[in-house]
Amino acid sequence: MHWKRYLALPQQAKANEIYYIIGLDIGNDSSSIAFFNLSDNAPEVIDLSGGYGRPSIPTVMQYISETKEWVFGEYALLNRGVGAEVTLSDLITRLGSHEYVDLDHKPVSVVNLLGLYIKEIISHVKNINPKSEIVGIVAAVPGYFSEQARDEFTRAIKAAGYEKELIALVSDRECVFSHYYFNHKPEEERVLLLDYGSRELRGGLYHIIPQGETIVVKSMSSLFEEQLGTAKIDDSVNGLFGLFYAESTRTAPQSWNKQVREQIASFTYQHKDMLFQRNIRSKHLKLYFNFAYPPFQQTVTREHSEGLTQPYLRQFNRFVLDVLEKNLYEGVEINPGDINRILCAGGGFEMLWAREAVDSMFRQAKVKFYKNSKTVTSEGASIVAARMLGAVNEGCAIILEDKHQLSVDIGISTGGEHFLPLVERNVFWWQKHPARRFLLNCPNPSAAPFDLSARDINGETKTLTSVLLDGLPPRPKGTTRLRVNLNFNSNTELTVNFADDGFGEMFPKSGYEKAVVVNI
Repeated sequence: MHWKRYLALPQQAKANEIYYIIGLDIGNDSSSIAFFNLSDNAPEVIDLSGGYGRPSIPTVMQYISETKEWVFGEYALLNRGVGAEVTLSDLITRLGSHEYVDLDHKPVSVVNLLGLYIKEIISHVKNINPKSEIVGIVAAVPGYFSEQARDEFTRAIKAAGYEKELIALVSDRECVFSHYYFNHKPEEERVLLLDYGSRELRGGLYHIIPQGETIVVKSMSSLFEEQLGTAKIDDSVNGLFGLFYAESTRTAPQSWNKQVREQIASFTYQHKDMLFQRNIRSKHLKLYFNFAYPPFQQTVTREHSEGLTQPYLRQFNRFVLDVLEKNLYEGVEINPGDINRILCAGGGFEMLWAREAVDSMFRQAKVKFYKNSKTVTSEGASIVAARMLGAVNEGCAIILEDKHQLSVDIGISTGGEHFLPLVERNVFWWQKHPARRFLLNCPNPSAAPFDLSARDINGETKTLTSVLLDGLPPRPKGTTRLRVNLNFNSNTELTVNFADDGFGEMFPKSGYEKAVVVNI
């Protein structure tokens, strides 16, 4: 059913048990799905593990060329290294780049592959109620998603067959806040949100301001650190297990074939969580490497576990302090004691050391840990969907104000004809933005003005400044290659750096450079 048809139903008719309102969180590492249970007036996670106790499943899919079959989630990970299968992961980070994957010598779009995965995830709704009818979907997306990535994600949901049910793509931060304030009365307070995922650790400091039926969430600081993502920790565990394998089999990693590497990766997935639990501190962990020949047993000690986590622990503590110190909101200095609430979401907080790190920095009464930290976002998305469809009145709508993310595309237009984007909307201004290079086709580049422009969500373009590259060496048409780089000084000011990048051996770099300061 199209979500607009459900929205138009009488309030009493909306509570029919066959109607399902879905919250979807497709993460780079794992994914979860929840529905808003209208009978209990609460979000409910759908168990995707088949009863194995993990309501989320890995965002991994595998193509078995011999049988032309697809395997999804945990089974795709555990089946690695068995045959000539093709295992696909990191699907979310691939969005926005028009990427294709070669399957059976045919290029297949990552968008269509993600669509297959989403279709498989949503099909689990039928396990709860075979007569179920999905009437609305809100999908959570990372705040750093570019417009191209959001577009491809929308197309993936369309490829899954749920274009009419998709209500909106909503920021993962908004979903977490919607989840928390659905069960807690909003008060004016400072909240630290830590979202620990596979790709990165994201941290944000927010000023919560209740305003009637809405909550204004003002971003005071917003940072992320890729070196702290759980994928990095998985690599460290994989390296430790690989060392055990090398020592016991007396082989060098360079001699391992793909099958051995995949089996070590699968073994890592099965046993990595054991290294970060409390019981390893009092009792050593014994692992049986049954895939090796001959099989062997390895004892993993507390020292092994601490050796893995200590570098990450130091970075984690420094990161949290950076989030507090680098706030840009009204010049207020924030200390750990000034925080009223700490919300911890994401799979990283299933590791004991990460929870203890937060507890050591803040009073435990202020910290909110969730039983299933990976599913908080999908539950929040289902709450957002239920509110949008008028199926529930509890909770408040979230209005997120963030000065750290650009609300426009910034680029260069030549002669007013073409817009060449240098930085896309939704990126954080303090990120390192790569330089862009392009050829100038005008006969006299030094006399052609460049308009640095901003383009809003509606495609309307506004000129920020006009730059004349006087002094650029004269060259024939199409042989001047320019390098342009943007460096933001704040959320309202940037420096544009122009440089002559040469044109092969015929026209080497001249050393020409020019910098222009621009107010946004």
